[in-house]
Amino acid sequence: MFRKITKAFLLREDIKLDPSASIQALYDIVTSVRVTNKRDTNRLNVAKEHLKSIKRNIRSLNERVNALEEELKVLNEDK
Repeated sequence: MFRKITKAFLLREDIKLDPSASIQALYDIVTSVRVTNKRDTNRLNVAKEHLKSIKRNIRSLNERVNALEEELKVLNEDK
């Protein structure tokens, strides 16, 4: 993935990253980290909760964007 992004950047191509996929990848990384002390365990749990919250917010924003796009289509058809 990094090579693809780098190549697209160097060739000045449009880079389209899926935020949901990026968040899922981060969540997988955070989940796979193993810690030995309670402080770091708590910090990772907080990070997981933040990622879940971000994922919910992105889902909500995507739903809102879709609704607004539908409204725009209806308005454009009325003209």
